[in-house]
Amino acid sequence: MDTAILIDFGSTFTKAAVADLEKGRIIYTFKTPSTVSTDAKIGLDICYDKIREKIGTKQFEHSKKLATSSAAGGLRMVVVGLTETLSITAGRNAAFGAGAKILKSYSGALTEADIREMESMNMEIILFCGGYEGGNTQIVRHNAAMLGGIQTNTAIPIIYAGNSELMKEIKIIFYQKHKELFVVNNIIPNVGLVESQATVDLIRNIFLERIINMKGLEQVKSELDSIVMPTPAAVLEAGELLSLGCEEEPGLGPLMIVDIGGATTDIHTYCISTAVDGAKMIGVQEPFAKRTVEGDLGMRESCGLTIQEAGISNAASDLHITEEDVNVSISRRLENIEFLPKDDPETCDAELKFDQQIAKYACRFATRRHTGNIENVHSKICTKIQRGKNLIPIETIIGTGGPIVNSHHPREILEQAFKTEQDDKLKILLPETARLMIDRDYVFYAAGMLRQINPKAALKIMKNSLVNI
Repeated sequence: MDTAILIDFGSTFTKAAVADLEKGRIIYTFKTPSTVSTDAKIGLDICYDKIREKIGTKQFEHSKKLATSSAAGGLRMVVVGLTETLSITAGRNAAFGAGAKILKSYSGALTEADIREMESMNMEIILFCGGYEGGNTQIVRHNAAMLGGIQTNTAIPIIYAGNSELMKEIKIIFYQKHKELFVVNNIIPNVGLVESQATVDLIRNIFLERIINMKGLEQVKSELDSIVMPTPAAVLEAGELLSLGCEEEPGLGPLMIVDIGGATTDIHTYCISTAVDGAKMIGVQEPFAKRTVEGDLGMRESCGLTIQEAGISNAASDLHITEEDVNVSISRRLENIEFLPKDDPETCDAELKFDQQIAKYACRFATRRHTGNIENVHSKICTKIQRGKNLIPIETIIGTGGPIVNSHHPREILEQAFKTEQDDKLKILLPETARLMIDRDYVFYAAGMLRQINPKAALKIMKNSLVNI
């Protein structure tokens, strides 16, 4: 039996999965409370001991060992660009594609207030972009000087992916301010052209070689073949494989992945964004594989913001309870982010319904923020413009993560991604229907790693984990 051991170092749990590469199945999974804040090797050793018991020492020694990490909340980034529709969007797509969590984006000329705000953030990388080749230099030059003035977090690496005309000046500015600078090709070199892969690769490399060390994972590297990528990036890679397939195994075609967590809701989509009804597409070119993260939509840390987005009165009406009851349930989750409805038998049924409603809201709002729309305009050139990604071609929607997989009614959650009559009026580009599935075994992070060494096995593992609902 040819096996691979796939580890994820998370903030809450260190998870392990053992894959049978010949049969394309996960044969064993285990998780233990994370120890990355003290000694990551403790959690890894616990997982390894359990795996040895399951598959034997000889098989364990011959297994390929790969890992991802989302420890300490993931890769926290700030994006600085010129315009919201171009460099900021391209920068955010690159950061999300690399597996980052974006704390905030800044467009236009930075202010002193912006810099003070950045200084208060627990950020790990700054992505600095803007200006076509031969384009804007004034604001880019200004922003470089402002970023050079950051007083706290002075060791934060800065990636410059803007107008190369200013490269020498920017190198001098950051050198004089003792800032660490990485330079990569312009992310938007010309109108309508996006070249983000070099930026994505650089972000991942910095994360793997620098950020992971700061999170106490250096001591486990000797016991792994490699730490492959941030966990969210692994999920993005897995979804792309599931959509496109490989030479030996067909994919599922255009699809969406909805991952609802305690603090965030991630949406991944895989399809070519095309123009609808003759609309003119504006803004940055949408990628085939796109990930967005909504930091105010989640089941625990951000449950209050999720409910706020819906409106407390609307939530009370949807749940047939009072607004006071809504606030009590929110407080219960904020005070104990590990709260589970079964922890309180007396309120279990009501709290299960409350969790279900939060998940429905999170899916509803996150998918609409992710997707594009059409606007009617009065112009000699066109009568309609299209902003953002067209998701009408999506054929499959997959739910992953505990809130969806463990729900008694996961279909109700995922159906929130379908276009409604109101969406139709607003010309929001969501699918009207799709096949709905769940990732029963929560294997996407593992399949994303496995794709690098055995895409056929990775694809089979995902397919074997999917269940129609």
